[in-house]
Amino acid sequence: MSDDERYSRQTLIPGWDQDKLTKSTIVLVGIGAIGSYVATILVSSGIGKLIIIDFDTIEISNLNRQLLFRDKDVGKSKSQIAAENLKPLNPKCEIEFIHEKMEDVSSAIYEEADVIIACLDTFIGRRWINSMAVRVKAPLVMGGMFAFLGNVQVIKPYETACFECQPLVPDEELAQACTPFGEERKKERQDELEKEPPLPAVATLSSIIAGFMSQEALKLILGIGNTLDNYMFYDGLSNATTILELVKSEECPTCGELYKLEQIEFVVNPEETVKDLILRLVLTYGLAKPDIMIQGKMLSPEKEIKDVITKSKAIAFIIDKNLAKPIKVVLQITN
Repeated sequence: MSDDERYSRQTLIPGWDQDKLTKSTIVLVGIGAIGSYVATILVSSGIGKLIIIDFDTIEISNLNRQLLFRDKDVGKSKSQIAAENLKPLNPKCEIEFIHEKMEDVSSAIYEEADVIIACLDTFIGRRWINSMAVRVKAPLVMGGMFAFLGNVQVIKPYETACFECQPLVPDEELAQACTPFGEERKKERQDELEKEPPLPAVATLSSIIAGFMSQEALKLILGIGNTLDNYMFYDGLSNATTILELVKSEECPTCGELYKLEQIEFVVNPEETVKDLILRLVLTYGLAKPDIMIQGKMLSPEKEIKDVITKSKAIAFIIDKNLAKPIKVVLQITN
């Protein structure tokens, strides 16, 4: 079969450029329910290269909606099995898999992407991949689901609101995982397993949200149509689609111009400890357990500010596992 035959129907679409797709690279983070459908659509459409990042393993509960896996695959690497099962769909598509946590993957991999697609089921994970996309200046398509409810957001770094500009913090249950963890995630997140029950999920919503996400990725690569610049919420029970307008924030710590230009100052008291400052940073930016670095040295939490900052101002880098790149701020000592 020639490529002309394989893609003959989609090339009839006005503005379609198959050559652009053939030369494109997509980094797909998360190959679960939504990710399985996204990968299948994009490989079938003829993207040039797909890089799959997922470090989890296959559970039997995945099989009712993660169409790339079978009973014999239970316990195996999701990313590896997905890559193996996708290849026959389109032998000319280059498919790579990386069985690692997304945080451990080299930024050079993300820099390859024409589009990054995130099919993640945790709020923290979305924040991290958002900061990485902004760091490498790659368009990011994100989506999620809960039972018959789904959402999609497209982020164009420094053009549209990023995930951090106006974070739509989910309800407590929506911040939980939509599927039981595989063996790798069980090891890493045992504490969460004890308090977070698995959430309801259905294959129909997986395929619908994946369809929206794949369509946005194709439009970004081809440069056709109007991409989703805001947040789309879909209710499958009522068939209602709601678009929430998002506003890009100049004070966003990830993509804001004020941070980019190092104009934001964070006031500190010389008598407070670094630990006190860390607590305020956690509350201000929603961080996990940040470290503060000044002139290449990590500050000890027990030290007082007056002992580690000798001038009225100091440039500091805030490093946290929720961020793909450090936040750069100017610490201003009060008199």
